[in-house]
Amino acid sequence: MLFGRLSKNIVTGIAILMFGIVFIWWLTGYHYPAEVFIREPGMDNRPKIEPRPDTVLIGEFFDTINQLDENVHGSWPRFRGPNSDNRNHDSLLLEEQWDSTGPPVAWKITVGEGYAGPSVHNGRVYIMDYNERRKADVLRCFSLKSGMELWRRWYYVDLKRNHGYSRTIPAVTDKFVVTIGPRSHVMCVEPLSGKLYWTLDLEKEYGVPGSTKGRVTPDWYTGQCPLIDDDVAILAPGGKAMMIGVDCASGKVLWQTPNKDSLRMSHGSIMPMVIHNKKMYVYNAVGGVFGISADKEDKGKLLWLTKEWNPATTAASPLYLGNNEIAVFGSYGAGGARIRIDYDGTSYSAKVVEMHKAADGISSDQHTPVISGNLVWTVMPENAGALKKQLVCYNVNDLTKPVWSSGKENRFGRGLGPYILSGDRMFLLEDNGILHIFKLEAASATLVSKYHLLNGIEAWGPMALAGNYLILRDSRNILTLDISKKDSYEKQ
Repeated sequence: MLFGRLSKNIVTGIAILMFGIVFIWWLTGYHYPAEVFIREPGMDNRPKIEPRPDTVLIGEFFDTINQLDENVHGSWPRFRGPNSDNRNHDSLLLEEQWDSTGPPVAWKITVGEGYAGPSVHNGRVYIMDYNERRKADVLRCFSLKSGMELWRRWYYVDLKRNHGYSRTIPAVTDKFVVTIGPRSHVMCVEPLSGKLYWTLDLEKEYGVPGSTKGRVTPDWYTGQCPLIDDDVAILAPGGKAMMIGVDCASGKVLWQTPNKDSLRMSHGSIMPMVIHNKKMYVYNAVGGVFGISADKEDKGKLLWLTKEWNPATTAASPLYLGNNEIAVFGSYGAGGARIRIDYDGTSYSAKVVEMHKAADGISSDQHTPVISGNLVWTVMPENAGALKKQLVCYNVNDLTKPVWSSGKENRFGRGLGPYILSGDRMFLLEDNGILHIFKLEAASATLVSKYHLLNGIEAWGPMALAGNYLILRDSRNILTLDISKKDSYEKQ
């Protein structure tokens, strides 16, 4: 015992002595080489680091990569599709069952972390991406048929990872593509060539300095997807304006609605609706829900506003139920509400006629529910009590009593994955990349098939269904599937 303790002390003493010698040697400085050279830029083959200006030059750079190989059928030109209902109205017949490998993969690409979904038009796919290495927002254009990248328009903007980066869907027509980046930077380009038409910094132009309620970009970056209506980009910046209309050809602001109530941009998007035979743009902002006229004679006029429904966070967009009523949704247990829009022949007004928490009625933390017939379909959030994370439907006339649910044995991730309709088929993507295909009945749904297609996480981005191509993603990958019945497609 004594010998062991003595040996331990000797070893400790030697270690301290050696450390002291090395420390003194370091301080003397004699260990340096005889000659020290200053490292010149480029001598070690590193690229020269250019200083970046604080000002964001939106759309500054452009790269041409390839030419379009083939213009194939299919269009999904904006968030929730051509009719803003998240339904595919194409007559093309789609397959619903395959062997164990699942639907054929047309192409797959890796993208920056986020949840941004695609838009599709004239054989091209448009995706708003973020390049983490370059620190740049990027609008990328791909061939729908092959996934070959055609061009990209990009600009430097420093972002910190905040539950991913990009989360918006471009709006595209024959003449224009309009995008919103994570920090509310807007750009409009020509859809075939990528030529830049104009840009708009919503933070700079519409933010109110020093005012929390005048802040433009939400906490988890911009989730609002742009809308193009009759060649006018419709945006809801908050701050100085509730909503604005920008001419896509010139970039001129044609109208703007004053924001007297200091409403702020939410993570939801503007929904075009016709209520009381009046065209209007409906938006669930932070602070209230409102409708803006979309008619030529009074475009941009505030028609109605209610602050009765005012959850702290909302991501799902307003949903028209018919009978001059809309449904709105809040995140983190806020639940949902039914709002009735009244018209007395002179003016409009809005009244919340039903409000409930997530455990007491229809709710959605992220994706906007879809309507099929008289049923509203949603995947319930984690805090929805017994129905949490289940596929559930409600009658449009009663948003508190479920008509059908998938059951506690059939829950879908965290209840944050997307779903899309085509005829009587629903394609539902679980958080972990499992695609479920349901057949919708009069008051229920039957699971037809399911396939594990992605091995990533957080498959939350909205899907697109254009022609025979279903495009989906997880946090890092875009996957495009060919889901057509081949014999029916060849007859088109």
